[in-house]
Amino acid sequence: MKYDELYGKAIEKIGEGEYEEALRYLDEAIKENENDTRAWIAKATALMDLKDYEKAIEIIDRVITMDENDDFVVALKGVALYETGKEGEEFLNRALKMNPKNFTAMYWKGVVEGRAGRKENEAELKGNAAFILFAAGGDAEALRIFREVYYSGVDLPIRYECGIAYAAMVDYVIPLVDKKDAEKLIEEMDKIIEDCWEHRDMICESARVLLNDMVGEEVKNIVVNDEKDLVFKKLFEPWQEEVENGEEKEN
Repeated sequence: MKYDELYGKAIEKIGEGEYEEALRYLDEAIKENENDTRAWIAKATALMDLKDYEKAIEIIDRVITMDENDDFVVALKGVALYETGKEGEEFLNRALKMNPKNFTAMYWKGVVEGRAGRKENEAELKGNAAFILFAAGGDAEALRIFREVYYSGVDLPIRYECGIAYAAMVDYVIPLVDKKDAEKLIEEMDKIIEDCWEHRDMICESARVLLNDMVGEEVKNIVVNDEKDLVFKKLFEPWQEEVENGEEKEN
């Protein structure tokens, strides 16, 4: 098999959680082309999933010598170091300096802050990382982080903004689960919307538009200036369509 086919098979196996099998494909891919960093990076992430952080760090260091400007790899080293009990924050900071929207570095900076007891900083970093991730197409992981930040309990705008995003996403999950789980999700969603409505003066304008739509208040268009606005616009449009369809049926 050619490099791209071997690499593709490896990514497929990683997605299925078959890391050992993925590593075999990646080793074959590297033999085909050792200068393409993609297989090396995938191998490092697979080793990290297997909790073999020391070997992952060796590979990451090699990739950095091949391309020192890859902010994802720099962030990955920070994560791997942190997981081995070493100081990795220097690399997380370096990655964010290279790319202020590096999701991995931002989220793990939040992990570091949280374990140091700085819960408000943790929520801000993780919440903002979730908005960046969602805007880039990482819906499933963003959903988990939105929920995590909302239930952190910190009394900050980011908590309620994450709560609104989570509730809006849950609304699309409800038709896909059984009746019992759907009832639990509806109850959870209603409680979150009620809580966020009580704190509506704290949230950004685009979050307020979506929240207004959720509770049946007057809405206006969302102007996109950043990732948060983009996320709320993406979530608002299906909600608005649902409301309009409901009104048409009533008429």
